[in-house]
Amino acid sequence: MAVLILIHGAGDSAAVWEKQVEHFSKSNRVLAIDLPGHGTRIAEPGLDSHGANVAEVCRIMDQQGLRKAVVAGHSMGGAVALLMVLDHPERVAGLVLVATGARLRMRSDFIEQARKTAETYGSEVPSATHIIPVEQMVHPAIPADVVAWLQEKTGKASAQATYADFQANNDFDVMARLGEIRTPTLVIGGSEDRMAPRKFAEFLANAIPGAGLEILDPSAHYPMVEQEQKFNESLDAFLETVGSAQ
Repeated sequence: MAVLILIHGAGDSAAVWEKQVEHFSKSNRVLAIDLPGHGTRIAEPGLDSHGANVAEVCRIMDQQGLRKAVVAGHSMGGAVALLMVLDHPERVAGLVLVATGARLRMRSDFIEQARKTAETYGSEVPSATHIIPVEQMVHPAIPADVVAWLQEKTGKASAQATYADFQANNDFDVMARLGEIRTPTLVIGGSEDRMAPRKFAEFLANAIPGAGLEILDPSAHYPMVEQEQKFNESLDAFLETVGSAQ
């Protein structure tokens, strides 16, 4: 049995991992984390640095009595996972990087829109739950019911937390440090991801020693939902190679 921690992306919550929680909990201990300002923790202030997010993940692990875990991060969550394995390698038994990159520069218009939304809504969840509409972040071939599921599960974060997420992403850059990683790593990308393009995943896999690479097709920014079965199969196989995380 492995211990698996799942970290959501910017402006999202643990809800985006519900399909994986259901699948992997059958034979592993699974913890899908809500960072401050997201999901069940919307009333808390969001954190504007990934160093602070890493400290929060470690705090939750300590609270749960977990010394070590396989850490999987989606998009922004991948940045948190990367910084965690670099700064606290003893806490990470395996690393899974999903639709993410070693540097996550944000478009200035996205940051400005998030700032203005945060000024208007603050700790509330805005009525338009995503700065970037979900339908622009999935592959056109994905069935409508899957897109509808994502529309329901994404965007569960306060406006302030989403702005903080964007700020933290914009400051994140570990491109020069990837060669330090000695933890078993799996990189999963989407074939047509416009947010974290395929080249981001390929760069990670090439720069991290021994990393595996899976490009799921058709898929864009949410491969764990758009290609749920393929994603779960890939992660199942990875967990078997890593073994127990405790």
